[in-house]
Amino acid sequence: MRQRTGRRIGVIVGAGTVIGVAMVLLGMEPRLVLVGCVVAAVGATTWLLVDLANVVAPVSWYNYGTVADTSARSDPSVQTLQTRLRTPARRRRRVAPLDRVRADPTDEITAALLDVIEDHLVAGHGIDMLIDPHAAAEALGPELARFVTDSKTRRSMAQPRTLAYTLTLIEDFSDQQHLA
Repeated sequence: MRQRTGRRIGVIVGAGTVIGVAMVLLGMEPRLVLVGCVVAAVGATTWLLVDLANVVAPVSWYNYGTVADTSARSDPSVQTLQTRLRTPARRRRRVAPLDRVRADPTDEITAALLDVIEDHLVAGHGIDMLIDPHAAAEALGPELARFVTDSKTRRSMAQPRTLAYTLTLIEDFSDQQHLA
């Protein structure tokens, strides 16, 4: 440590001497005390920055500002769907060579959403959609009830432009279940 400190002070004194001599030789008539103070200040600042660079870890600005809400975790199925929504390229499925009709990706999403809704109805309210559809519709609310019962509404609510809203409705429904 002392050797490194002595070397740094030697570099600062040497740099100040070289700068002062160069200024005198060039006829600048420098005030050597002022030049020495400036060189010492610049050297000390550089010394400090080099030492800090060895101690400080770099900051990842990519996810800066995103704060995870740890108070209420959403359902794992909903988290999976949100992940699929953010990265659609990873979601490509292999289609059998003989199968010329390709399945619509919204069918996979709506099936998963219906499973999540049904699981929350059974777990939180003890309601089976097939046995008691009226109680299920009452517990779900008008928008989610239309999503469950009407295939046209289900297809429109599973489109990329409205899927985030649909996921929010399902999360709100599941949060109400946890609060009850």
